Amino acid sequence: MNVTISTVKRRACVACTTAKAKCTPQAVNLCQRCARLGKSCTYLDLPQIKRKHKAAPSRVEVLEKKVDQLTSQLAALTRQNGPDTSNQLTNNLGSSCDPELDSTNIVALLEVAQDPSHGLNPPTSSILEGQPSIVDQGLLSEAEAERLVMTFHTDLVSTFPFVLIANGETAARLRDREPFLFLCIVAVTMGSAHPLRKIVAEEIMKHITLRVVARSERNLELFRGLLVYIAWYSYPAERYHPQLLLLVQLCVSMLYDLGLHRKPSPNLDEQRVLLGTYWLSVGLCGTLGRPVIMKHDVRIDECIEGIISTEHLSDRWIAPFIHLQSFLATVDEVYASMQSSGGTVLVQVTRGSLQRKFDSVRECIEKDISSYPSSTENAIRTEIKYVEMRLEELSLRGELWIAEPTSAVRTTMLVGVIQRSKELIHMVKNLPVSEIAHITISTSARICAAVGYIPTAVLTLLNLITSPIDSSMEAQVQAVVDAAEYPKVVTELANALETKCEGMSAADKETDIVGSLCSKMRLLARCYPYQIRAIVGSAPSQESMIAVHNNEFAVTPQVWPDGSTYGDLDDMFPIDDIQWDSLLSDFTGFS
Repeated sequence: MNVTISTVKRRACVACTTAKAKCTPQAVNLCQRCARLGKSCTYLDLPQIKRKHKAAPSRVEVLEKKVDQLTSQLAALTRQNGPDTSNQLTNNLGSSCDPELDSTNIVALLEVAQDPSHGLNPPTSSILEGQPSIVDQGLLSEAEAERLVMTFHTDLVSTFPFVLIANGETAARLRDREPFLFLCIVAVTMGSAHPLRKIVAEEIMKHITLRVVARSERNLELFRGLLVYIAWYSYPAERYHPQLLLLVQLCVSMLYDLGLHRKPSPNLDEQRVLLGTYWLSVGLCGTLGRPVIMKHDVRIDECIEGIISTEHLSDRWIAPFIHLQSFLATVDEVYASMQSSGGTVLVQVTRGSLQRKFDSVRECIEKDISSYPSSTENAIRTEIKYVEMRLEELSLRGELWIAEPTSAVRTTMLVGVIQRSKELIHMVKNLPVSEIAHITISTSARICAAVGYIPTAVLTLLNLITSPIDSSMEAQVQAVVDAAEYPKVVTELANALETKCEGMSAADKETDIVGSLCSKMRLLARCYPYQIRAIVGSAPSQESMIAVHNNEFAVTPQVWPDGSTYGDLDDMFPIDDIQWDSLLSDFTGFS
């Protein structure tokens, strides 16, 4: 090229441009830097670059052109204001825009821009609206429907006062106005052995799947029905309870979707469902080991204050349930934050602090509890006993006691776990049959905890007493085993709970939460003696009064383990520790 460097070549070669280094020409096609480094020195011609830019307009120029076109077409659309302008606009855009913009409706986009949310509003009508109910289909008689609705009003509200139906409400009116709530009430009152149980449960899940999930329907009727169905959930029984957990999470989601967490003046039904969702979600999600979304905030307190003085007596029973559940949430948070390095001192301080708070909560509840219906009082006292049991739970966490595994504080707390758990089981076992038939899913969770905590505490105590094995410890072993009475207590509990499943086949019992729990309780009772013998060997019996760290147990003469209580020892299940832990986790894992 016979042209000067300044007019044809760039002032910097490609290598220097890439390195962002100064480029000083040394020859026509070589700079000083490339010559020094021994690199190939290449220059680009400015005229070629300019021709390239002219041949390919920049993306900014293309977008500016499209904006000008859209602006012109929108102005023309506004002037014409004709019936076919939207189609004309689409046709015009089709010849000048990218395929992604071909179907764009500018008017619709401008309207959507006024709303910061995305997408369409969820439907307000039910996809199943107008379909015949189970009464219309002839599956359930009018008389039985009326009886079930009345049963809900008179018997079930006392243990879950968060969903009410009007006094004098008939099944026919409820079926017309709130068909899903009616369906859920029928499901929880008809009984586990009812021949329609599975059909009704499938119909409820059909509503939930098509309406709540597929169509994103949100309304108070669906909300109230879901709460009722969850509160007495019993079918199907599934490992880790995925369906139950999903239903709880749907309720929490619906609460926020309906804006009840920030609504300035919620009505009474809205306040009840907010509190009911809190009670169920915090309690069940905590016992199922899943994240809890709802927290006890000022809105919870506002709702309690808002309904405590209404004309409905059942509204006065809500506060104790909420206060106890809120305290349990605090217990869970405190326990989760505890460091194992704290040892006995940390446990004592934590236990004492929580006990003082609980005493204050219980004092407020005890003032009015005697005026409640017996079923309500029983449900609340079961919750109180469960809290007492949870306060001793730290004794079961071995990592907190590494430095002092046989601490007197720990031993006393372990004994407390056994005593509180037995008391809770006795409370449930002695409930009237009519109340056992309608125990809530929350009570089932409390039962699981008690059934699982007793053998865990007993085996922990025995390991501490018999390590190292000493003949002088035999009396203490005898005292612990006799005090727990585990096989006897659990078998009696299973007998009482199985009244809820009368008339069901063995296969159907296993699909019912209470029925499946009873089967596992009996299995625990059969395996428990083997676990005891694995720790202490052949333990003798003797009559004495043994003090186990300030907790005395009366030991009656018996051959341990007693055949009438424990069964034939040769018929025990020889399960290993892994199998035992897996069986026990069905209870302690649930709680």
